[in-house]
Amino acid sequence: MKKHLFSIIVFIVLIQSCASIDDLKISKSILSKIDAEKMVKFSFKEDYKMLGHNFEPWQTTNFTVNGEFWINKNTFLKQDTLINNRGQKYTSKTAYNNEILLFLDYGDAELLPLTTDLYFEKIINTARYSPIFVLNYFIKKEIDTKIVTLKENIIYSLKIGKYLTKLSINKKTNLVDKISYLSYDELYGDVTTSYIYSEYVTDEFLTYPTSIEIENINGKIVENVTVLATEIISDDFKLLEKPEDYKLTERKEESKPEIKVTKYNENIHFIDLIHTDDRVMIVEIDDFVLVAEAPINSKNGELIIAEVKKIAPLKPIKYFVFGHHHPHYLGGLRAFVYQDATILCTDISKNYVEYIANAPHTISPDNLQLNPKKIKTQIILDSLVLGKNKEMKIYFMGEKSAHTKDYLIYYFPKDKLLFQDDLCWIPREGPITKARNRQVGLYNIIKELNLEVDTIIQSWPVTNHKLKTIFPFTDLEESVLME
Repeated sequence: MKKHLFSIIVFIVLIQSCASIDDLKISKSILSKIDAEKMVKFSFKEDYKMLGHNFEPWQTTNFTVNGEFWINKNTFLKQDTLINNRGQKYTSKTAYNNEILLFLDYGDAELLPLTTDLYFEKIINTARYSPIFVLNYFIKKEIDTKIVTLKENIIYSLKIGKYLTKLSINKKTNLVDKISYLSYDELYGDVTTSYIYSEYVTDEFLTYPTSIEIENINGKIVENVTVLATEIISDDFKLLEKPEDYKLTERKEESKPEIKVTKYNENIHFIDLIHTDDRVMIVEIDDFVLVAEAPINSKNGELIIAEVKKIAPLKPIKYFVFGHHHPHYLGGLRAFVYQDATILCTDISKNYVEYIANAPHTISPDNLQLNPKKIKTQIILDSLVLGKNKEMKIYFMGEKSAHTKDYLIYYFPKDKLLFQDDLCWIPREGPITKARNRQVGLYNIIKELNLEVDTIIQSWPVTNHKLKTIFPFTDLEESVLME
């Protein structure tokens, strides 16, 4: 067995030694023959997808993008127009040349201040349109590049800034067929983004891929870029002007979280997280505690748990529940998995919750990464009743919320209190305005379930948007019934 293991190690060393940085240079010579005095202009179109506050987990907001990018030996320029599903158009611009990177984001009038991390991420993101500049970076950092030869590919790996980046060259064609990099997302953990190149064509000046597939969030989201045409132009224009005071900005230090704890009655407390603009509900039920909502990330989840232990030091956190799958409500759930709490959810969001709980967080470890626990879930179908002395009822509202497919609301019969996430838009000052669809949905479900409600409390927003987040049911009713 030891002899066999030794043979495998020797084989790996040998195949690593068979490849060199010269293979990158060969690939570059094939990909680009253009000098610094001329530029190649490309037209392209792409489908751009963004996760956001959508109707169900993993659903994306989709955009159409059309634009041009220009490249030569030292320069990458890009200008494009993004069109949303309402036909609204927004333009962005990128200019990278001689270590200077300028970026004008969609809809902005001023350049985005770039931190060091964002600077390197933007350089890697040029690979969304062309592999040349990441390839150049690997060649410049030859001494730091690690090489492994596989049967069909040579894999180069290098840290670009803090991002571990891998570049794959096909041994038969000497062309780049994939670039990927590892980054960190506070909700999804360690995230790999991949650019996969195909359908290469060759013209007088260069060989380039006409089809680029982008796999985001470990392949959960797939986008495509299609390169349509090329044109040679002289290098005599600038897309963005460099400011005189150009420099990378320092990463902002995280502000100290500000929280406010309010005792509503003997068994219900609220924790306002001012730094995220969210309200969390803590309910003591018999001999245990339920926590409803935990915004954004594990740090906030742990902050909430610390406050719960002050409120009810002798009672375990038995349940964590979130009103719907958006980050402001379930983002901190990993902290509760670590506490052995059962996660209450719908069958619509169960797989999504499990993905978040099981995602590796090696780049920025939280407690669950350091001491893994298996997630426990309990599905709420129509409703769930908790408590013997003072009942809490959780109702599945779903699509009737006009917001998400998995929506839950919380009701306390004896207190005639209803707690919900973000359905109401009652002005803090001035007259009540006509109800939006979400408010109508909440009003209808209250009537449908025949709930006696005096007070409604809302999780988000706490202070922003000038909205009431604690208000009488009569305010909701007035907004719905007004002509």
